[in-house]
Amino acid sequence: SHKFNFPVHKPYFQLTDEQKQLIWNGNEYFEGLTSFFAELEAKAYKIQNRVMLSRYRGKTKCKECNGKRLRKEATYIKVGGATITDLVEMPLKNLSLFFKQLELNDSDSKIAERLLKEINNRLGFLSNVGLDYLTLNRKSNTLSGGESQRINLATSLGSSLVGSMYILDEPSIGLHPKDTENLISVLKSLRDLGNTVIVVEHDEDIMKAADAIIDIGPEAGTFGGKVVASGTYDQILKSDSLTALYLNGKLAIEVPEKRRKSKYHIDILGARENNLKNIDVSFPLGVLTVVTGVSGSGKSTLVKKILFPSIQKHLTDFSDKPGQFSSMEGHFTNVKHVEFVDQNPIGRSSRSNPVTYIKA
Repeated sequence: SHKFNFPVHKPYFQLTDEQKQLIWNGNEYFEGLTSFFAELEAKAYKIQNRVMLSRYRGKTKCKECNGKRLRKEATYIKVGGATITDLVEMPLKNLSLFFKQLELNDSDSKIAERLLKEINNRLGFLSNVGLDYLTLNRKSNTLSGGESQRINLATSLGSSLVGSMYILDEPSIGLHPKDTENLISVLKSLRDLGNTVIVVEHDEDIMKAADAIIDIGPEAGTFGGKVVASGTYDQILKSDSLTALYLNGKLAIEVPEKRRKSKYHIDILGARENNLKNIDVSFPLGVLTVVTGVSGSGKSTLVKKILFPSIQKHLTDFSDKPGQFSSMEGHFTNVKHVEFVDQNPIGRSSRSNPVTYIKA
């Protein structure tokens, strides 16, 4: 600091613009925070780097656009009295109604005819896959797995390709039975356009809807790799494969006769991130708790964006910024460690494998 006569004890907001630029961009002698965090991001597979990123890096709303992510010039033009920022903040259901009721003069109608047709078609495809509650400016990293997958399906449906082959790997993962119905409807629509749809799946409803089923088994690993049955759903039921035994009811997962009771709980009050409507939720401790609901109802937001980072912050004093909620109450001091397990890859290194990951 003495080399540049930099006031290290002065608060950041009192620094000059030149001094702030030096902190962020550095010079030939000093790396700068931008380069420092870029290096941490590039090596985020290391736990110490993830700790640094979560502790010292956060997001803030832009003062220029107030979080709209558009230049102010974009708001100068209005269609039907609404700016583009107004439109992208509407739920798709309302947005679709806006364009259908849009009144234009003869000249503008002729110019916008093809454009409006494309807009209405694409909004219709998104509504058909059950996403009419989303807004167009919703960040992709806040979408649930089911929502992301249905957006991809809507894109395929909108392309209206004929004679194509669509291959989907377990599309029903994380979907509620209601959402599975919507998924099946989309898959049938793709088929009816004249396409081939191949689905790697073990959901019973999707198997029932299939025109043909190929059952691979009989078990996993070296005990698998064979075609144990093929045909229609009714034909599969008559086979002796594990799949058939569960489908025809000869094998079943037993329902426990007794349920464990909990004395302690953690309460999340006033949760209102994304689709959550200022709700209060109590999570019992020491038991198995399932958070369920249709895709997009707020399950992942509640658990991943609010509960997990709140407990992590309490335990370690650093975490990603939790979603919007009022307070956390209850017996959270009873929790000594928290671990978030999802379907992300176990490591970024090409040398990583299960043995090294579990530190065996």
